[in-house]
Amino acid sequence: MYLSSSSPTAVRFLASVKDGRSLKSSTRLVGISMTVGYRFLEEVYLRERRSGKLAKDVLSDLGLQSSRVQVWETRVDSSSDRHHLRVDVEDEAEFWGLFDRGASVAEARTAAGVSRSTIYRWIGKRFTQLRGQGVSSARCARQLRLTPAQCESLEWRRLTAVKSAANAELAAQRQARSEAGRLADQVVSNGRPLALKRRDERRHDYWELMRKGVSNVDACRLLGMSRVAGTRIRQEANFRIPIPSGARPAVARYLQLRERLQIADLLGLGSSLRTIAKELGRHPSTISREIRRHRGASGEYLPRTANHDARLQRVRPKVHRLIGDARLRLLVQRKLNRCWSPDEISGWLKKTYPDDLTLRVCPETIYRALLLRDDHGLHKRFAKKLRTGRRIRKTRWLSRAGKGSKIRNMTMIDQRRPDLSSKLIAGNWEGDLIVGIGSLSAMVTLRERKTQYGIIINLPTDHTAGSVNAAVTAAFATLPRHLKRSLTWDQGVEMSSHAALTEATGVPIFFAERSSPWQRGANENFNGLVRQYFPKGTNLALHSAKRVTQVMKELNSRPRKGLDHDTPAARLRIERETPNRPNPIPC
Repeated sequence: MYLSSSSPTAVRFLASVKDGRSLKSSTRLVGISMTVGYRFLEEVYLRERRSGKLAKDVLSDLGLQSSRVQVWETRVDSSSDRHHLRVDVEDEAEFWGLFDRGASVAEARTAAGVSRSTIYRWIGKRFTQLRGQGVSSARCARQLRLTPAQCESLEWRRLTAVKSAANAELAAQRQARSEAGRLADQVVSNGRPLALKRRDERRHDYWELMRKGVSNVDACRLLGMSRVAGTRIRQEANFRIPIPSGARPAVARYLQLRERLQIADLLGLGSSLRTIAKELGRHPSTISREIRRHRGASGEYLPRTANHDARLQRVRPKVHRLIGDARLRLLVQRKLNRCWSPDEISGWLKKTYPDDLTLRVCPETIYRALLLRDDHGLHKRFAKKLRTGRRIRKTRWLSRAGKGSKIRNMTMIDQRRPDLSSKLIAGNWEGDLIVGIGSLSAMVTLRERKTQYGIIINLPTDHTAGSVNAAVTAAFATLPRHLKRSLTWDQGVEMSSHAALTEATGVPIFFAERSSPWQRGANENFNGLVRQYFPKGTNLALHSAKRVTQVMKELNSRPRKGLDHDTPAARLRIERETPNRPNPIPC
C-alpha cells in the first residue's frame, strides 16, 4: 500500500525525526522501512523548497542532516506533477509565450497544438500558483483574461482543494494522536497483549475483594464479570487466596508510565496541552504541572525519568519543612518573636527572597508546627507570639447576641452609599473600643479600610462619649479632607453623642448591626493585632502614650497580605499625596 507524506504514519515518522531521534529508530517506531522514510523526507523537502523556503530553514524544520539533500536539491526545479500522458513541457512553454505576448487563447492553443481542456487546465494551475503567491483575484483575472464567472469558479475550486488538504492533514494528526495510546500500551506491556494485562489486573482486583471478605457473587458483580469466571479464578488457585505481592497497585489519581509515554509522544506530534489532556482524560493543569516539573536541562520531557522522579517524590514520610531547613526555621522564629502572623511571614519571605525557592513556606505549615502535638520544627513557646496565644487549635463558636442600651438617631450600615462601603477609595474608617480589666480603662482603635492603617488612642481614666469624641476628633484633625469620608462603629454606648462627633469632624457615622462583627472586619482584625501587645484582662491605663505610639508604628510597619505585602504606613503616605488613587492590582 502506498503511503503519502500526509498519512498518519508519515506524521508520526516526521515528528520522531524532528524530536531528535535517528532515522533508523524513527522507522522502527512507526513500522516502515528506511526507503519509505527517505521518500517521506524527500517529498516534504521538495514541497517546502518549491513553496519558496530556503534549504537551511527546511532542514531546520525537519531536524535532518543527510547527504541525500544534495541530490534532492537538483530536483527542486524539475516538474513533479507530470506523467506520460501529459503534454510536453516545450508545448506548454510555447503556449504561455504566445499568450503573454498578447495572443488570444484560441490562437495560442492552435499554435501549441493542444486541446481546449488542456489549455483551461494550464490556466487553472497558473491561477492557483498566483493566488498562492498572494496575488488578488482581480489581478489574476486581468492577467489571465478571465471572465468574472470563470474567476469565481477557479477560486471556488482552489478553496475546495485547500480545505480538503487541511482536512486530510487534520485527520492524519488526529489518527496519529489516537495511536499514541496504543503505542504506549505496547511499550508498557513489553509486547505482551493488552488483553492479558487487563486480565491480570482483574484477577488482582478479584483477590483483593476476597481478602476483604466479599463473596464470590458480590466480587463478580462489582468487577462486571460472570460467576463462572470468578469460580474459574478460584479453581486455578486451588480455592486458596494467594499471598499478596509486595508491589503496590497503581493509584488512579497519579499519572502512570503509560500516560507519561503518551504525553511525550503527543508533545513530539506538536499537540497542545489541552489536546493532550483531552486524549488522556486529565485536567490541562495536571499536564502543565507534569511537563513543567519533569523537563530536562535541554527542555526535553523524558517520560521514564519523569516516572522515576515522581515515584521518589511520593515516598512518605517526608522530613518536615522547618526541620530540614535550619536557615528557614531561623527566619521564621525571628519574625514570630516580633509577633508577626504566619501569613505575614510567608508573604514577606516570598517578596524578600523572590529568586530563592528554598525560602518559601505556607502559613499552614507554620501553624501546624506551632499548634500540633508532633514536633514539626518550632518550639511551643513561639505559640505565645500568635495573636490568640493558644497552644492548640480551638474550634470556632458563635457568640450570643447581647442586649444593651440603644442609641438614638442611628444611620445603619445598609444606608451607606456604595462609595462609602468600597475598599477602592481611601478615607472610610472603622472604629471600636478595647476595654481593660473591670472596664475601667480603654483604648480607641481606628482602622482605614483601603490602606489598613490603624490608629490607637489610650483612654486611661474613662471611656465616656465625651472622651471618645475628643479622642476621635484629635485623631482626625491631622488627616486631609479626602481621607475623612465615613466612620463605621458598633452600637456601643460610647457613640451616644455621635451627632456631636459628626458636627466636629464632618465625618458621617454609620452603625453596624448587633452581634455582627463581620460588618466591621477591618477593625476587628486590627483589634486582634493590638491585643497581642495589650492582652485582655490587663489594666490598659498603665501604658504610656509613648508606648502606645510605638506599638501603633510597629503595627503599621508590618507587611500585609491584602496589600501585596506592603506596609499600611507606606500605602497611607501614597494616599496623602495622590487622593482617590485606585487600588493597586496584586502581582
